[in-house]
Amino acid sequence: MNGRTVHGYCAQCKARCGSVAVVSEEDVLLSVRADPDHPNHSFCVKGAAAPRFVHDPTRLRHPMRRTNPKTAADPGWERIGWDEALTFVARRMREIAAAHGPESVVFTRPAPGGSHAGDWSPFLDRLAAAFGTPNVMTTGHICSWGRSGGAAHTFGGGLPTAHYEDAATILVWGHNPAVSNVQTWRRIQRATRRGARLVVVDPRATGTTRRADLWLRPRPGTDAALALGVTHLLLARGYYDPEFVTWWTNGPFLVDTETGRLLRRDGRFVVSDGSDEHAVDVEADPSTWGVRPRLRVDRPGARSAFSLLAERAARYDPETVARLTGVSEVDLGRLADLLANGPVCYDTYNGVEQHTDTAQTSRALGVLYALTGWLESPGGNVTFSSPGGLPKLRTDSSRRLGLADRPLGAPRNGVAAYDVYDAALTGHPYPVHALVAFGGNALLQNGDTRRGAEALRSLDLHVHVDMRENPTARFADLLLPASTPWESPGLVTGFGGGPDTQTWAQYRAPVVPPQHESRPDVEILFDLAVRLGLGDQFWDGDVHAAYAAQLEGTGLTLDELRASPGGLRRPGRTLTYHRHTRVRGDGTVTGFATPTRKVELYSEAFLDAGHDPLPVHNDRSAAFTPEFPLTLTSAKLRQYTHSTGRSIPSLRTQAPEPFLEVHPDDADTYGVHDGAMVRLATASGAIRLRAKVSTSVAAGVVATQTGWWEACEELGLPGHDPFSADGANVNLIISNAVRDPISGSVPVKDYPCRIEPLP
Repeated sequence: MNGRTVHGYCAQCKARCGSVAVVSEEDVLLSVRADPDHPNHSFCVKGAAAPRFVHDPTRLRHPMRRTNPKTAADPGWERIGWDEALTFVARRMREIAAAHGPESVVFTRPAPGGSHAGDWSPFLDRLAAAFGTPNVMTTGHICSWGRSGGAAHTFGGGLPTAHYEDAATILVWGHNPAVSNVQTWRRIQRATRRGARLVVVDPRATGTTRRADLWLRPRPGTDAALALGVTHLLLARGYYDPEFVTWWTNGPFLVDTETGRLLRRDGRFVVSDGSDEHAVDVEADPSTWGVRPRLRVDRPGARSAFSLLAERAARYDPETVARLTGVSEVDLGRLADLLANGPVCYDTYNGVEQHTDTAQTSRALGVLYALTGWLESPGGNVTFSSPGGLPKLRTDSSRRLGLADRPLGAPRNGVAAYDVYDAALTGHPYPVHALVAFGGNALLQNGDTRRGAEALRSLDLHVHVDMRENPTARFADLLLPASTPWESPGLVTGFGGGPDTQTWAQYRAPVVPPQHESRPDVEILFDLAVRLGLGDQFWDGDVHAAYAAQLEGTGLTLDELRASPGGLRRPGRTLTYHRHTRVRGDGTVTGFATPTRKVELYSEAFLDAGHDPLPVHNDRSAAFTPEFPLTLTSAKLRQYTHSTGRSIPSLRTQAPEPFLEVHPDDADTYGVHDGAMVRLATASGAIRLRAKVSTSVAAGVVATQTGWWEACEELGLPGHDPFSADGANVNLIISNAVRDPISGSVPVKDYPCRIEPLP
């Protein structure tokens, strides 16, 4: 194609692939392909569809104001100007804050993993804090908390990055990067080509499982039992690293068997060398302790955390684990053997995050991995430094919705949709009066769709900024058109994923001008901040001044990045192995950012909050009854990110309609035929889907996808009413009532259901 080429990166998901766009003289985006010179040089079908996303006829074209009641089928949109719209929004936000407190205003954004929110979400969080509200509604409770917030209770921070480049064994658990992250998948494939062994744990057959050396297929919701079973084998077979566990976990610390709390003497934790007990300084280099702690200690009144863990894991012997999970004893042993072949790294994602025991599953995986001793080592999971960024503004988080109920969970970082719904409808713990939404489609990405709609109708102010009018936006008072990422500026100070990409920084200028009257999200945020009187916190509305501030400390300037649109490598080191062993200038050791300064096999924080301090499996078998005997799970399609993309012909052609994967045995049992319509029912309702009889799921499990609502008129393919039993919105039949008591996650991945054929 003829036209000028423009370098950038695709921001439609978290992979952030380097791109080269071709743009016509008329500023029409003609094509986008991978940039072969960029360290993130893969691309996917969604990125290749960028021209249609930009020039799609279904996009919003100008700001609009509702004229009909929110109970009406037609919002009665009336065109208005940007100045009128943002002046109104700022005035109403100030009025509501004055009358009810700033916490009664909730901001929201989509998950950066499936949108371009990563380009501007720090500024949205900054605006919320500057305004005075602790409430930013996210999907963290069902997406990312398990690998970030959950991992922090073991490692002291989010899950360190898997260093695939030097790994001998790669463990991918509840994650399908072959579909969801082409950059991660590229790294894994490169590692397996040089000889690394790939182990995948997933109840569904996927593109990732097909490349595995070992695929374990547990029943959905039994991951913690499986992890504890492997932990038992590592301990029983001596496959763990005694040096790492002794010096860098709290395994040798003694626990009072009466109170469950770690023993302390003069404020220090206590260990035993077998003949005497010693108080140790966890701030000091453990090589200076003058004692070698024993891992297994069992005396009257006290036991070591390691002994308690070993006792807990012993409950999950191979026979028990096989019964609970459906994974054979042979495969359980094979996994343990492979984990003894280091270096070992692991990665995990949504597959283990959408259950009623997400927190304990995260702990079980973290503890299992810590025993291998490869944390922060070459080929293990390592922490990359991330220079640059902006200091976060602080607000009173104690008033954040959900935090009082789940102080260790997702509310530490964001608010779940169901807490916003409850506050709006019941006034508990205080009323929510306004929602300021920058993208997202909460009604289709969270359970209890109808209750969510009721909550949105109740609001005094609902502003929605988006590229299209999705089902959530339809309830807004004002609908404001956002530009696509291809029409927006963006800045990345490190692409993540590996040492070659973490040091790569890039400024992305708009590839084409904003279409119609749309504006980039980041510009709308800054404009709104100024109108709220918060310009001093937003560089007086100058987005590029903010970018320059973000780059401070990186060794690069915005002018340098503008002059090199394909990106530049940051100077200095980003990767340091064994960083926990470093001794600082004041003589203290870096350690881990946990209360014990060690990897926490035993969590006193969990104990103090009323939860089990050791990982444990939550048996949900009683939730499955003769009325709802099957397990409903869900997965993503590579063509779509969440609820977007189904109006794009090139994508919809590849995945034209919603479907339900059904095992042949269950198809025979329930009289279901391949290609026929079935009713999928739970205790909360029913939807209609086309059956796809397949061994991609195990007997007793059915699987579908979230996000179906858009039509594709050019292909003659209909939309699906997300509020109707004749639609295909799986979250319509998912209740938020059953949750993980720690994280707040909802069991989207193991929900009781039944199926029946439709005439």
